[in-house]
Amino acid sequence: MYTLFFYFYYMYVEWFILIEEIHMKNNVIRNCPSCGAELHISQLKCPECKIEINGDFDLQDSLPLNLTPEEMEFVKLFIKFEGNLSKMGNEIGLNYASMKEKLRSVKVKLGLINEVPYPDLAPQMEPRDQEDHLTASGEIIRKLNASSGVAKCKMLRGEPLSIWLTKEGVRNSGYPELICEWKAFDAILEKACQLGGKMYRGDSAAQSGAKIGDPGLEENTIDGFISMNFYDKKKGDSTIRRSTYYAAIMAWAGICENHRSEGRGGYILIKDPWLFGN
Repeated sequence: MYTLFFYFYYMYVEWFILIEEIHMKNNVIRNCPSCGAELHISQLKCPECKIEINGDFDLQDSLPLNLTPEEMEFVKLFIKFEGNLSKMGNEIGLNYASMKEKLRSVKVKLGLINEVPYPDLAPQMEPRDQEDHLTASGEIIRKLNASSGVAKCKMLRGEPLSIWLTKEGVRNSGYPELICEWKAFDAILEKACQLGGKMYRGDSAAQSGAKIGDPGLEENTIDGFISMNFYDKKKGDSTIRRSTYYAAIMAWAGICENHRSEGRGGYILIKDPWLFGN
C-alpha cells in the first residue's frame, strides 16, 4: 500500500516538474520571487547521458540570457533587416540615433565592447581661438569646459544627446564612434558664412545612399563638404550622415539654428554675432 502511494506521489512530482520545465523554457526567472535577489543556476544536466553538474552558475554569464526581452527583440529585428538600422527604426518608430544606442547597449551586454561612459573624456581644454576672432571650436570648448567636459544637447526632433569633450573633437552618445573634429566645426562655420549664413545639412540624402554631388548631397551641404575635406571622400562617393550631430552641437553652443526640411532638406542658419564676425 505504502509502495503504491509513494509510486504515485513520485509520478506526480515528476509530472509537476516536467510541466514547470516546459513553462520555464522560454521564460527564465532572473530574480527570486521572495526577496528579489538575482538567481543563479545550481545544476546543469545532459539530456542524453544524464550526467549532472552541480555548481553556482551566474545567469548573467549565459548568452543570450543576459539580454532583456526587449533586447532580444532588437537582436531578432537586427537579423531580420540584416543590420540596417534605418529600416529597423522605421519598423518600430525610432530614429537612427536611438537605434545606434540600442545596438551599443546590446554589444556591451554581449561583452563585445567595454562600457566606458565617456571614452577619451578631456574634462578641460584650452579654447582654439584665433588671435583676431573667436572660433566655433573655441566656443564649443568653452561651454563644455563649464560643465566638466560633459553636456546634454537635443537632436532636431528633441531627443536628448550626451556630448563630451575629447582632444580630437566632440563625441556623442548617438554615434559614439564619430569624432566631430574641431577643425571641421570651424570650416563649417566659415563655409556657411560664405553661403550667406544658410547651409543645408545633406543628412537625409546621405542616409538614403546618395552620392556626393547628387541632388540633396551637393558639395556645399555639410555632409558633402566635410566628407570631402575631412573624411577622405571625393565627388561621386557615397558617405555617411554626420551633419546631424555637427548641427546639433553647433546649435547647442548657440552658433546656429538647426531647422527641419522645407522641401530641399534640413539646414542650419548661422546666428548674427557669428555671421558678421565677433
